Amino acid sequence: MFFKTNDSVKISYTDTGEEDKEAVICIPGIGASHELWNEAVKLLNNQYRVIVMDPRNQGLSERTYKGQRISRLGMDLEELLDHLKLDKVILIGNSMGAAVIWANISLFTSRRVNAIIDLDQSPKMVKDETWRYGFKDLDWTNFPDYLKLDMGRATYKRIDNEMRTKAKAEYASHPYNSEDDFDLLCDHASQDWRSLLIDLKVPMLILAGENSPYFNSDFARVVAGMNDKFSYKIIKDCGHVIQAEQPEKMYDAIIEFLKNNNR
Repeated sequence: MFFKTNDSVKISYTDTGEEDKEAVICIPGIGASHELWNEAVKLLNNQYRVIVMDPRNQGLSERTYKGQRISRLGMDLEELLDHLKLDKVILIGNSMGAAVIWANISLFTSRRVNAIIDLDQSPKMVKDETWRYGFKDLDWTNFPDYLKLDMGRATYKRIDNEMRTKAKAEYASHPYNSEDDFDLLCDHASQDWRSLLIDLKVPMLILAGENSPYFNSDFARVVAGMNDKFSYKIIKDCGHVIQAEQPEKMYDAIIEFLKNNNR
């Protein structure tokens, strides 16, 4: 399914469609396939309507030079809510997908959000004297050139063969060009969401992969300490792509969090 944004970009999304259920919207990281959410969608769909949005320039969404800013992706999320006439949703973001959620809230507040789940995304990616939980070895002395390097595998645990095969098929039919998204990556990496999180009015669960090649999992504990509405869990035997590597553990943690917050 598709909708068109107010700057005329076609955005793809999947939707399990049960309008009587509370809606969960899932947002992949930069360059990632919605196919990597398949097992998570099956698990969550037992209780929720589950929607997965492909950010512009990846997945089945339109390739475009427009909107290479995390704020624009936050706007795209708002337009998806408008398109589906959704209110009071649960938002789940992996990697940059979490930043898309925070960008949306920075623009529109949390008035349409019941809860947030951050899957292995630190609120600040550049290390400096105020923050040591950034992305690998990225700091202001090597920004942005460091982001041009090959970062290697994002995963630690092998992904299910069927999910991997479907993701590879999507990449083959709808190739992702990281060079075309480099400005977006730089914009994403330059953000510092800590001030927004300190004042966030809705509950948020931070899940970190214990073996993430991108972030020190201790960031989850530190972020959870910023706001009494936050909680966290470290997912064992897991890298950066939690929804694909450990969907059952992710699901169990999310359901426990939502029950604790009356969702």
